[in-house]
Amino acid sequence: MRSGRMEKDALIIGALSGIVATVVQDLLGVIIIYMIWPPFLNCIRIAGGLILTPEQVMKGGFWPFIIGFKIDLIVGIVIGVTTVLILRRWGKDHFIIKGAMIGLITWALFYNVLSKLLSRVYPVGSILQAEIAFLTHLAFGISLTWSAVWLEQRLGKRHDIKDKN
Repeated sequence: MRSGRMEKDALIIGALSGIVATVVQDLLGVIIIYMIWPPFLNCIRIAGGLILTPEQVMKGGFWPFIIGFKIDLIVGIVIGVTTVLILRRWGKDHFIIKGAMIGLITWALFYNVLSKLLSRVYPVGSILQAEIAFLTHLAFGISLTWSAVWLEQRLGKRHDIKDKN
């Protein structure tokens, strides 16, 4: 039997990995908005559109940024925990490739499909928008699995402990 500690470690490692990957992705998005292409719809803006109006989101400012970032962090944590469980089930070999696959799935599912169903701010009709988002989601997935494996090596030493019950 697996110990409860292992399950808790999966939550902690997954949450931390999700936070790291979300910060990487959102930092790329903010750099793109402020240095390259201001109308870029990063995940912070789309997440903010779950609660705020499109005008509030695109106007920017501290509070729309914080609201969108908090929602995006929660999504990243959920994906991070799921990813750790996937890596524990199917192995950590080729984790960079697995991370790329997870990033591409999040791009297709969350960015392209769920954003249109749930948010008032979503991407429409821009090839540049789609390609930049594709790359930021690829960075998300790779940094997610990389940080999960790195944290697992440092924090997950108790992973193989068995219950004596």
